[in-house]
Amino acid sequence: MATSMAREFPRLAFLCHFRNLSPCLGSSTASRYSRTHNDSCVQVARYRAPPFPLDRSRYIPDKSDPKTPEFQKTLKFDRKLWGRHGEASGLDPSICWPTKAELAEMQEEERDWSPTLQEMQQSIAIKRSAEESDRLAREKRIAANMARMPKLIEQVYVERRLKKEQLEEAKKSKERLIAQARERLGYNVHPSSPKFVAMIEEIENEERKQKKKAKRAKQEAIKEAFKAAMATAEAAKIQDGATINTDIPLKPHKNQSDQ
Repeated sequence: MATSMAREFPRLAFLCHFRNLSPCLGSSTASRYSRTHNDSCVQVARYRAPPFPLDRSRYIPDKSDPKTPEFQKTLKFDRKLWGRHGEASGLDPSICWPTKAELAEMQEEERDWSPTLQEMQQSIAIKRSAEESDRLAREKRIAANMARMPKLIEQVYVERRLKKEQLEEAKKSKERLIAQARERLGYNVHPSSPKFVAMIEEIENEERKQKKKAKRAKQEAIKEAFKAAMATAEAAKIQDGATINTDIPLKPHKNQSDQ
């Protein structure tokens, strides 16, 4: 039975072969086998690579050599060498301190990005003053708008009422035009028919002409009334012995007796 199982399951037979072996096969192997709770052999990695060798050599570039790269001749690279090798680099440790130009640049950057306490207090005071002025202006604007609110509400109601009256008037005028057109035609016609539309346009033109005629008549009546009033005033002035200038009708002249 074991032989038949080994033939059918070769991997299982391989694992069962190591059941009676030691957990560790030696330090020279790249892996070991350990038993688990179900008494089976599991492969566990035990490889440890050797550490990289430390490079303890000190590279100090020769600045007089023309083959030396330019970046290795800079002050920044010298400071790196001092930080890496210390006194063994053979460099003066004073190069690690900033130069006068670098110090001035650092101070300028500090003034730009790190203001003094007085400057920060002054900036905060200016900001608070601006916020206070904005708050007062906003409160003043709100108070003015609140005072205007009743008038604005009344204006809105008046506009709505006028709009409603205009719509009702337009509706009545349309119904009146439709009734007149049907009365002239003598029969009921659909409002979208061309004959009905032409009749409506004809009635509207007639009404516009009548309105213009009535307006002209009103203007003529006003002119006649004005002329009559002027004639009456002139007759009254002549009876008093004074003259009147018809070019300026509403400006009376002084009497000779007043002079």
